[in-house]
Order: sequence, then C-alpha cells, then structure tokens
Amino acid sequence: MSIKTSILSSIGQKLLLATSGLIMFLLFLIPHMGGNVLFLFGPELFNSYAHHLHKLVPIVIGIEVLMLVSISVHMIMGIRVVLANKKAAAKRLSQKSSAKRSLAARLMPVSGVMIFIFIVKHLLDFTLGGDKAEIDMHGETGYDVYGMVLAKFQDPVHMAFYVLFMVAVGLHLSHALQSALQTYGIFVPREGSKIKKVSAVIATLMAATFAIIPIVAFTR
Repeated sequence: MSIKTSILSSIGQKLLLATSGLIMFLLFLIPHMGGNVLFLFGPELFNSYAHHLHKLVPIVIGIEVLMLVSISVHMIMGIRVVLANKKAAAKRLSQKSSAKRSLAARLMPVSGVMIFIFIVKHLLDFTLGGDKAEIDMHGETGYDVYGMVLAKFQDPVHMAFYVLFMVAVGLHLSHALQSALQTYGIFVPREGSKIKKVSAVIATLMAATFAIIPIVAFTR
C-alpha cells in the first residue's frame, strides 16, 4: 500500500485528524490557557508574560507555522471524515445504532466551524488588529497588552461572543479527546467509561478557564 493510499484510507484520515488535534491541544491550547490565566492577576504580571513571549519570536513563529499546518490538516481531514460517516450512515439506515451519540459528538462539525470563526476573529482582535500602547517594562519598551484585552472586553457584545464560542470549544474538546484516544486504540467506547468522564471534565475546566477571562475583564 502506497503512502498516499494509507493517508487517504479511513484509518489514515482519522489518525491525521487525531494527531493534528493533539498537536493543537498540547502545543497551543494548554500553553495559551496558562498564559491567559495570568490576566486575572493584574496588568504587571500579564504584560510581563506578553513581553517575555515577544522575545521568543523565532520559537513563536515556528509554533505558529506548525499550528497553521495542523489546523489545515485538521479541517481537511475533519470534512472528509464527516462526509465518509454520513455516507456510511446512509447505507445502514435500516440498522439500529448500538450506541447513542452524545450531543458533543453530534455537534462536532458545528463546533468545529465555530472554532475556526473564533480563531479568525481572535487573530483580527489581538494579533493583527490589536491597538497596544507602549509602556516601560523595567527599562525596556513593552506593550500594554493587558489594557488592550481589558478595553476589548468592556464591550458586552464582544464579551458575550467570546463566552459563547468557549462553549463550542468545550463541546468540541469533550468529544475530541476521547475520540483521539479511540483512534490510537487506547479507549473503547462504553457506558460509564472513566475516560469519557475525564474528557468531559478536562474540556469543561478548560472552556470555563478561557471564558472567565472576558467575564472578569468586563466587570473591571
């Protein structure tokens, strides 16, 4: 079997989908959450984090390129898997499903599209279109990233948009974690599975952590 045939096979597509998702989870989502949480501790700590992150430009650019590739692969494979699943489901309409799909599983395509829209808006808000004032960072020129974030989330519509889209992140992540483990052969779906519960807990905590930041910014 050729490499192309292996990649385009059902298993190959699911492996690429799971791996690209795992890369984004480990190299972007978790570190991003850890950095964003510093917003809750005030401007000095958050601006210091942003300032030191800016010094790591080569590393950051490398990670951003990897994220761009991962997002592209994830979207393409996600679309192919969804279409393949619909085609397979149409062939077995007469058969009763042996397992009920969760709400998160049924909404994976919707939450995936919502997350893509969120990423684009997030980049426009804070990376490409962010208005950051210059400030002194212990003798070095830095930027008031804290003030920029605070100003953005003073708008109730803007704040509500981010909170709503964090719900989509939670739903997507809840199913994605267990689905990836299933693809790697670590997890077999069954009722009352601890992995399902742990996936749901991790997804809920991460989504809530991201969502609390715009809420706190709005109330300050």
